[in-house]
Amino acid sequence: MTMISPSETSVSAADLRQVMSHYLTGVTIVTVMKPDGTPYGLTVNSFNSVSLDPPLILWSLDNKSSQLSLFSNAAGFAVNIMAADQSQLCRRFASQEDDRFLGIDWVLGACEQPLISNALAHIECRPWQIYAGGDHTIFVGEVISAQHFADRPPAAFFKGQLGQYES
Repeated sequence: MTMISPSETSVSAADLRQVMSHYLTGVTIVTVMKPDGTPYGLTVNSFNSVSLDPPLILWSLDNKSSQLSLFSNAAGFAVNIMAADQSQLCRRFASQEDDRFLGIDWVLGACEQPLISNALAHIECRPWQIYAGGDHTIFVGEVISAQHFADRPPAAFFKGQLGQYES
């Protein structure tokens, strides 16, 4: 068996980004209620299920995010799974806009977190664990409530482009 040294296996961030761009991902908006009672959310495509028993999901956030402490200290969060016809909303929540919820139809969920109306699905979570993950922080949430609403095409991210998955 030939051992490969770590220096022979290092991959640049640019190379990894290029390769991973070929992996189709869904698009979500993760939401939380700020301590002052205003909703906040951001577009996330680093989302995955972890476990069915107990029901756990994960998502990650760049350590440079100005909202890292908000999510790290939150009593819960919601994952809104977005539809292809909501691409403008996904872009808005990925932008630097201060009030991303202005004019957006939303309600408070069972965990008192903002749920975006007309999303394909909502997953409400309480914090389970937070892990360091290189240049990102990984949030694992215990699923408290999960609902799906519509069978519209999902929003998808592929090769740096937001669009929809074609079945």
